[in-house]
Amino acid sequence: MARKMKIFAWDFHGTLEQGVEVGFWRILKQLAREQKIKENFKLAEVRRLYGTNVGSYLKHFFPKASADEIKQMMAQVAAIQNQRHLKKYVKPAPGAIDVLSKIKAAGHKNVVVSSSHPEHINPLIKIVDMDRLIDKVYAVDRHYTHKKIDLVREKTRILKRLIEQNGLKRGELVAIGDRASDISAGIAAGAITYQYLRRGFPVDQTESDYKIYDFQEILREI
Repeated sequence: MARKMKIFAWDFHGTLEQGVEVGFWRILKQLAREQKIKENFKLAEVRRLYGTNVGSYLKHFFPKASADEIKQMMAQVAAIQNQRHLKKYVKPAPGAIDVLSKIKAAGHKNVVVSSSHPEHINPLIKIVDMDRLIDKVYAVDRHYTHKKIDLVREKTRILKRLIEQNGLKRGELVAIGDRASDISAGIAAGAITYQYLRRGFPVDQTESDYKIYDFQEILREI
């Protein structure tokens, strides 16, 4: 009897990629120079806040900026963080390409569930050479908006839709991410959950089924 197809739902930022936060740190320092603001921004602090939206980052690092100034800086960030900039910093996470490839070769699907805008996330997936391995991208778009978005609710909705549309049974949806919102959404949807732990980054407390440093551990699911 043939095994049923599974869907592996991946977070992208902080999970499948590495280096975005380094490029963003450089942008923050550039903005400070342009505004002649003395700064001592630490990469560790950028990593501590990793996963928050751009506006929240800017409010944290530029606490004296007005709402209009924050909006202006958000536009500057979007303009600076172009293809050329991203190619300089963003790389696949260790082992990601190999594991995605093995999942595809086994007849399963990889999808990305991201909190970035589609126009931002799709080029990034190409930059790290994963577009051939990702079957579909679902983007919540929280990074460049001032609107309050419940990430857990939105990601849960996407995951439940995947289950319904593909007729998945328990154990046939696997959710992988580094943040509590990724894991909470996976649990709410009834998925098997893997929390990816990144050295040098704060670790969210979760009730994930597995906590891993190496993507190879996910291959037990195929």
